Amino acid sequence: MSFLHHMDRLPLLAVFTESVPHPSGLLMNVTRMTDLAPQYETTVNHSAIPIVVLVGIAIALVAIGGALTWHYRTREPEVPTSDALTMELCRAHCLPIYHRGLIVRLAAAAELPHTAEMFLSASHFDNAVAKAKQVVRLRRHHQSWLGEIRRTLFDS
Repeated sequence: MSFLHHMDRLPLLAVFTESVPHPSGLLMNVTRMTDLAPQYETTVNHSAIPIVVLVGIAIALVAIGGALTWHYRTREPEVPTSDALTMELCRAHCLPIYHRGLIVRLAAAAELPHTAEMFLSASHFDNAVAKAKQVVRLRRHHQSWLGEIRRTLFDS
């Protein structure tokens, strides 16, 4: 009953609120987050780790990965050889690691005292390869490598 008793004052209340000047316009437009019930408040999960730290870690990981890739692609591979002269000759002629290993293996099979003797002339190279072929069985791709090595060393 008390609600019905105040019904006659509702139009007067509406007229009063519209006529009251307020800095933000109408009073009905002003809502603060503290005025809302907890289920309507938006919650923001603040991360304990700032985004700058995450970006920094990502950049560091990419840099480390790039450095490792660069290191492994540009490093000088190790070929087990007893003399530094053979390694210098291989470097001077820009022979890849596979060709270096094949030269060392063929020189050992041909029982050459020094692997570098294969670099002296085309005849030395051919004699060492012929002698090594009697002891070592070469695969098909080794045959093509021998042709590449011979062209690199003596046809320039």
